[in-house]
Amino acid sequence: MRNIVLALVLVAMLVAGGVGGTLATWSDSETSFDNYIETGSVDLKVNGADDPPWGTGVPSKVDFGCMVPYKIYGPYPVDVWNASQDCMPPSHLYLHIKDVCCTNTLPKEGSGYVDPITGELKPEPELVAEYGGKVNCTEVGGVGILGDDSTLGDYIYMLIADENGTVLLQGYINDLVCVETYITDLVPCNEIRLDLYFVLMQPSEEDFGRNYIPNPGEPGYDLLEYAKWNDWPSWALMKDAIAFSMEFDLWLEDP
Repeated sequence: MRNIVLALVLVAMLVAGGVGGTLATWSDSETSFDNYIETGSVDLKVNGADDPPWGTGVPSKVDFGCMVPYKIYGPYPVDVWNASQDCMPPSHLYLHIKDVCCTNTLPKEGSGYVDPITGELKPEPELVAEYGGKVNCTEVGGVGILGDDSTLGDYIYMLIADENGTVLLQGYINDLVCVETYITDLVPCNEIRLDLYFVLMQPSEEDFGRNYIPNPGEPGYDLLEYAKWNDWPSWALMKDAIAFSMEFDLWLEDP
């Protein structure tokens, strides 16, 4: 009983002296030194090249000068490599078509007809399709200037497939302009091959609300003089050219 009373008196004295309820004051601490954080980076290479000033630039991958309707042109291979550090998560690969410029190329020397508006020389069938004239002894109205006024991209279909033939992206060039279009995910330290294909789709007279020439299966279509003039509006795309840039973007999204 005497020991209990002494203990209570001691506690009361400590409290009165400003000492808290905890009697033990010993402690120990340890310090972790040399903590370090370094950020990673996203790095895309196309055909092993970078844009200036980090590299010499990516050369053109598509170049052909005699496209005809409904023929498939390609594959035009493009190698894309995610050169990011292997600690980085997969990144999204996008394509951005830009800098589109459509022009009319001159016909061979000594041929062609003068465009009544621009004064340029154009092939005769193209001029008839744009401004109207005779198609197989039938007077037709023109469909307007096509191709050299940036509409050529409305008729060139672009398709991108991987090395296994899986289609990753497809659409008309003008529909892909000025938009970031997703292609696939790309793992760091991994390279994939993309194959590009292009097809010139043929505008038909029905696209412009006309039907001067019989369609397949209609009476008269089997006659050569009709069959070879069918879908004459496509003539407006002759001797036209399109130039464009393909920007590939690698985007690391917040996980």
